[in-house]
Amino acid sequence: MSTGEGYTAHLLRGEFLVNVLGPNGYNCFLFHQPIGQWYFAATRQKWWNWWNYRKSFYWFSPGPCPVEWYEYFYVVGLVVCFSKFADGYLMPGVKDFLSFIKNLIVGEGDEEEEEVDIEATMCSIIDKMTGIEPELDSTLEECGLASVGVPIIVALLNDNFSKKKQPLGVTSQDVINAKTIADMVEVVEVARDRMEHDGVS
Repeated sequence: MSTGEGYTAHLLRGEFLVNVLGPNGYNCFLFHQPIGQWYFAATRQKWWNWWNYRKSFYWFSPGPCPVEWYEYFYVVGLVVCFSKFADGYLMPGVKDFLSFIKNLIVGEGDEEEEEVDIEATMCSIIDKMTGIEPELDSTLEECGLASVGVPIIVALLNDNFSKKKQPLGVTSQDVINAKTIADMVEVVEVARDRMEHDGVS
């Protein structure tokens, strides 16, 4: 909804929605159930025991969290804050810890990192993500990468193109205006040039 032209797309491309709320979308999807239960337990001093009921699908309860309508905003705020914490602090900490364990087991290695072919790696990322083999002039819509996939593709770009102690630093705002795979390649090239120019390396 934030890609393309028009007032709606322009509104939804706002920095707060794209850079603050957008990256937390998947975490909100994952955490809203436990956060809702914890909120209910903290405010009612009892558990909302939805495990007692048959569920028609696996992940979520068969009914909404039984709170007052105005508490919806409290629960959503808590879910977003927890998601932001998990994305900004918990996940990097877990990743660093696992990297530390890996280095203890197999060694860190002093070899110089090879230069990555941005175009080939970009196409490989999209192929693995969507099952579509893209061309550089393929549009994001043709590859199944509408705005809902932007936070995921941003995370994959940063994971694949960052170097040790050299974070790439691509954001959703950088990617949102890209229309083709070639545009995405240009975004990565600009981010890498900016990284080296700023002396992050």
